[in-house]
Amino acid sequence: MMRKFAYHVLPDPDGRGWIVAVEGYVAHSLPYGTKEEAIEVAEGLVRRYPGSTIVVDEQPPRLTPIELEHRLAA
Repeated sequence: MMRKFAYHVLPDPDGRGWIVAVEGYVAHSLPYGTKEEAIEVAEGLVRRYPGSTIVVDEQPPRLTPIELEHRLAA
């Protein structure tokens, strides 16, 4: 059975571009220069794991990087 993930594309909390984070996991990607680059990466992951979804968060989170990691890991 293939795993399904929810990939979040969101502004890097440190202000260095856009990141791709997987819901339920603490780690996230290195920052990409543009939102479009991050979405392309997330689309590639969705093709690799059919049934997965992409969530684009337009606003930077009001959380610290540690709080963000804990929220995505929950």
